[in-house]
This record gives sequence, C-alpha cells and structure tokens, in this order.
Amino acid sequence: MQQNGNGNGKSLHISNGHGLTNGKFSKNNIEGLTATRENYLRTLYQLSRGTDGVRLTDLARAEGVRLPTARHAVNCLRDLGLASQENYGKIQLTPNGERVGQQICDRFDLTRKFLIEVLGVNPQAAEREASVMEHHLEEETLERLAAFVKHVTNCPGGQYAAPDCLVNLRASLEGSSLATV
Repeated sequence: MQQNGNGNGKSLHISNGHGLTNGKFSKNNIEGLTATRENYLRTLYQLSRGTDGVRLTDLARAEGVRLPTARHAVNCLRDLGLASQENYGKIQLTPNGERVGQQICDRFDLTRKFLIEVLGVNPQAAEREASVMEHHLEEETLERLAAFVKHVTNCPGGQYAAPDCLVNLRASLEGSSLATV
C-alpha cells in the first residue's frame, strides 16, 4: 500500500501483476518535492543516463536558467536526499533520486506520447504541456492513459478510429484491475 498523496490518509493499491504498469507511474510522496523540483530531477535523470554525473552548467543550460538558480535547485534536491554533489563536482542522483526520476520521466513520456501520437499536438507544445500535466494526474489516470495509448497505437491497420478499436479497449480494461471506476 502507498499513500495516495491527497493527504486524506486513504491508501491505494499498486497492482503487481493485475494492473498494467505495476506502479510505474506512482506519484512520489516526498514532502518538499514541488513540480519545479520534479522538473529539475527529471532533467538530471535524463542528462545522467550513461554518465558519471551532470555538470551544473549543463543542468542550467537544459533548464534555461542561470547557474545560481540551478545551484539552488540542486541544493534542494540534495536536502531531500535525491541528489549529491561534491564541491565543484558533478551532480549525481542517489538511488532514491534515480527511482523517483525514472517515475517522473515515465509520467512525462506517457503524457507527451499521448499528446503527440493520439491527439496530434505539435511536439514543442506537447513538451510544454506534458511538463505541466505530469504533476497533476493521479496514478490510476496515468495507468488508464497508458492502456489507451498502447491500445490505440496498436489498432489494426493503425486506424485509431476503427469501429472495433475502442470496444476492444473497453473489453481489455474489463479484464484488468482498471475496469472499475
């Protein structure tokens, strides 16, 4: 069980085998991790893939901010236990930072894919809008969105509007733990 992030004390079940994503889109419950800090964490996660760390100048450039602004964000992520950095060294994500960064990237990638491939939004607008949407959608909504995107992008003949496409989606959802609303 994981807290749902709404502060109401209710728990939600992250499926393991019955759902589609097995908690892939879990919202983090780290106090102090704001949407802006999540964006920095996502950028750090993306820049650090396959490297030994990220230079502060690269983070600032990628985020379109000045060095003091990026430094403040890194300090906040460090205080949350998500990143580390030796004096003037490269920024590295902690294991928890890696895990949360991947979840944020997964949410972002899904919403961006939905906007581009399903709705036909231009990539630049989809990038901006996905960056806003990813912070506000609940895990179940993201799981259903993932099922929808997977289903419609795999419809026979690539036709999203094929008559049976949405009917088949409903049937596939009814067979999973996502069937109930």
